[in-house]
Amino acid sequence: MTATNSTAPTSSAGSNRRHLAIVLGVALVALAADAVAAYLSGSLALIADGAHRITDVIGLSIAFGAATMAARPATHNRSFGSARAEVIAACVNAGLLVALGAFIAYEAVTRLLAPETPEPGPMMVAAMIGLIGSGSAALILRSQHDGFAARGAFLDVLGDAVGSVAAIIAGALVFFTGWELADPIASLAVVCLVVPRAILLLRDAMAVLMESTPPGMSLQAVRERILNVPGVAGVHDLHAWQITTGLPMLTAHVTAAEGQDPYHVLHLVDIALAADFDVEHSTIQVEHPSRPTEDDAHD
Repeated sequence: MTATNSTAPTSSAGSNRRHLAIVLGVALVALAADAVAAYLSGSLALIADGAHRITDVIGLSIAFGAATMAARPATHNRSFGSARAEVIAACVNAGLLVALGAFIAYEAVTRLLAPETPEPGPMMVAAMIGLIGSGSAALILRSQHDGFAARGAFLDVLGDAVGSVAAIIAGALVFFTGWELADPIASLAVVCLVVPRAILLLRDAMAVLMESTPPGMSLQAVRERILNVPGVAGVHDLHAWQITTGLPMLTAHVTAAEGQDPYHVLHLVDIALAADFDVEHSTIQVEHPSRPTEDDAHD
């Protein structure tokens, strides 16, 4: 007998849409301030911050669209809904951040070899405005980045806040000391802080798309737990993956011991998986002990 535990899974992505919309509006205002100040000052740090905000706006738009799609209910054609939209959005967002980081690093090295002195006044004013906007956005998303879309958005605004701090420090150094290398060095610092986190996000999103075992779950531990369920004689064809963050899936063929009620065995396995591994959606096939397994067929 085969049974599926729980109803169709749902994603919490829809709850993030309002926060993402607010943060997107803040990013647009900060982008406008950066663009004007970068034009007036010629600061690479502000150009880098402004370029980051362009990808920020793109990434937030993608995240908002993905969260909206992920909130849609399941259909006959998409039985798991559109939760994977969040994962795809995270890949795009992280890819943009990595590409932007490479570009800024190239420009910073160029400025280190051929220094240019930016205008620190407009540079610092715009950076302060950007810090207020990005800091507020980061606080809004701080407790909301449980899904891939919101996590990518949080990474964006956090990177913007770091970039604004770096631009303020660089502007102050240029203003008080005339040290023109402060600008490209601040840009490199932003790259070093943001790009590794973007790579980690990309890694986690790709792991979901490749249907890897959910983080923190050991298939060996799951197998041993099922085998310890009373009435279970064996388990094979065990698979675990996740649709998106917080939606783990598991399938397994469980062999019931001789004389055991398969419905009771199934009930106990479902309880064990939900209690010990937080797997609310599992498909378990309970088999009679006389049925040969794939391993037996190959003997």
